[in-house]
Amino acid sequence: MRAHCLAFCSALNRHHAGEDGGAFPELARRFPELRPVLEELRRDHRLVEDSLRRLQALAGGLDRTADPAEVRRELDSLAALIKTHFVYEEKRIVSALNALDAPDWRRSRHEFLCTDVER
Repeated sequence: MRAHCLAFCSALNRHHAGEDGGAFPELARRFPELRPVLEELRRDHRLVEDSLRRLQALAGGLDRTADPAEVRRELDSLAALIKTHFVYEEKRIVSALNALDAPDWRRSRHEFLCTDVER
């Protein structure tokens, strides 16, 4: 559980950091009308980060002090948050993402566009 949690938490944090530092500023520049949506998505990222931090702390104590029911509640909360975040993201910015043609990205892929295999 701990190993999977750490891997998942790390991957999700990298994804959100890439969006916040790369994709979202580019979207805001090209589609200024999306700025309020992007700020809402950034707020979601902070909520997800807080939940991931709590989950990591709980997972670290699973064999000693953590209550498995509390771990489950945090997992359920995180799953609901991520699901609503992705649905909102897809509804609000997927068209803009699909419209982006960034030649620099073809030469040197930004972190948020890379998979673990490409690193």
